[in-house]
Amino acid sequence: MSGKHTKWGKTVAQPIYRYLRGYALDPGFSTRLDTVGINEVVYRVPYEKLDPGPSGEYVDVIDFDPPSRCWYEPVNLCSEEVASQQGLTPSEGSPQFHQQFVYAVVMKTIRHFERALGRKIIWFPRDFRSNRPLPYDKPHPGYVQKLRIYPHALRDANAYYDPDKRALLFGYFTAADQAQGANYPGGLVFTCLSPDIVAHETTHAILDSLHHRYIEDTNPDVAAFHEGFADIVALLQRFTFSELVEHQLFTSDGRMDRYNVLGELATQFGEALEGNRGALRSMIGRWNERGKWEPLKPSPSDYATLTEAHDRGAVLVATVFDAFQRVYAHRTADLIRIATNGTGVLPDGRISRDLVRRLAGEASAIAEHLLHICIRALDYCPPMDITFGSYLRALITADLDIAPEDESGYRVALIEAFRARGIYPTRVNTLSVDSLRWESTDFEPRELSMLEYIADEIKPEIRNLVDTVDRAMIDKFSRAAQQRLHDLLIRKQSRLTGQQWEAFLNKLGMTATAADRLYKRLPTGVKRLVGRTSSVNGLPPIEVHTVRPAFRAGREGRQIEQVLVTLTQRITVELDDGSESVFRGGCSIIFSLGSLSHVEFAVRKDIRSLTRLERQIAYQRGDSNAIASQASVYVNETSKNLNFNLLHRH
Repeated sequence: MSGKHTKWGKTVAQPIYRYLRGYALDPGFSTRLDTVGINEVVYRVPYEKLDPGPSGEYVDVIDFDPPSRCWYEPVNLCSEEVASQQGLTPSEGSPQFHQQFVYAVVMKTIRHFERALGRKIIWFPRDFRSNRPLPYDKPHPGYVQKLRIYPHALRDANAYYDPDKRALLFGYFTAADQAQGANYPGGLVFTCLSPDIVAHETTHAILDSLHHRYIEDTNPDVAAFHEGFADIVALLQRFTFSELVEHQLFTSDGRMDRYNVLGELATQFGEALEGNRGALRSMIGRWNERGKWEPLKPSPSDYATLTEAHDRGAVLVATVFDAFQRVYAHRTADLIRIATNGTGVLPDGRISRDLVRRLAGEASAIAEHLLHICIRALDYCPPMDITFGSYLRALITADLDIAPEDESGYRVALIEAFRARGIYPTRVNTLSVDSLRWESTDFEPRELSMLEYIADEIKPEIRNLVDTVDRAMIDKFSRAAQQRLHDLLIRKQSRLTGQQWEAFLNKLGMTATAADRLYKRLPTGVKRLVGRTSSVNGLPPIEVHTVRPAFRAGREGRQIEQVLVTLTQRITVELDDGSESVFRGGCSIIFSLGSLSHVEFAVRKDIRSLTRLERQIAYQRGDSNAIASQASVYVNETSKNLNFNLLHRH
């Protein structure tokens, strides 16, 4: 334990947490009489030694303002003056407070991910020579220790994650002359002071590090998932502030289906834009033309009809928030019955503070559990081509794995909420929990022997990963395991014949068949399959994205230890117009750490699926019979990857 000696020879222990003041909601709520008392809160983040910036283990706040061509003095959170008062006083006009605030929200978000996933966050690597991700099987200088954060990066109503720079860029802009709410008409609005926007952008960076292929625009759910999932994290994270939850439940008489700010995101930002659009996102309800607030009612057509990325993502957010409301109503029904002498109907007027406190405690606990369910499900998702239906299956499987009993009904609430908006997975017979759970992969005896051989070969690297907590060493040992596994997969194994090896790879969503012989026919608009193959044996190139141990703990006290592996394989399709499109298959594999040859789940996307290839081509070409083509306006023309600058531009 680190510390310093006093004159009595004692050691002062290093603090566990750092406490920093900030906003629970947008700063405009601090200038409203009804919310001024609950908007300024204290963030509790893991303690670490910091350089001015702040600059720590995970992030580096760099406050250069290109529009003004100036550097702002970096805040020193370790100075006695700052640390003794729990950070700087919240202030819209202080660049140093802006630096403190983005650091606090980013670290709080990272902490939630690490607790849910059971491992440390490692930023996706970068090739500093070509500014593109390096293949895993080459020498790698691109370990990214710190995500860079620019609080005043641009003078624009925008904020976005830049995958090439591995950076978060926050803008500031002038509010409209007819701005509503707490905005000063013509005044400055800083996106870095909205906890919702900061958490949202941080989530984009973490999601890109966990599933880098989710930036490839292969279906209408991809961009929508990035947007929706980032909003889910921002929305549920605000329930950790008990004063805010108690205040809002008191004003809404303990009801989650009545107007309150808990279901709204980036209110000040939305109100400052031209047109006075109100909150950027609203998950509970909206104000109608008559100025009356009305709750949103889910429709089975929501998912089918809302195809634009933000609208479709809002469907996912509303679905998760609906599940939250269902669990909240279920968990608090007994409290309401006690408070109403068994009627279950609260009288008009404000409810008691004691009841509010109990209801708020339940709401905060439910939100945190649901947030961790949503995050943990990422490990049970396929490594590319994500859809809302596969995410539902991942939610159910991940929660069954960690909490088999589910006495509070989280899984049933999620199923009901997804069904209410017409979101259904493919290849399931019913929407029961058992049907939605990913099925285990059945391997033949020879294939099990192959898995045992692979497990023995990578066991030294796994042991190194388990024994270290240093993020740089985790990256080094993980890459060594990736390299070893890659070598095993691209070389024909003597334990299996050619047909057996093909069958083994097929169960992992991959193939040993050359690209030009993979399909009996080509989809409409496809000229040919480009025969780019591995240099070793002619396979379509295989990538090993992840080899990482995870140590998870669930709400029922259950603990599990696993090893996560993600594999992808690609073919390149040349279209009639001369352009190219990359089509991928592969899987996310979850091994038991105690028995590396035991595959618990293999969540795959089959590279041999002609149907999925046809859907991807039709979507990317914008064919009239495709499900949707709007998301393609948010991609880079050359890479076909999502451009978060375009995605977040208003």
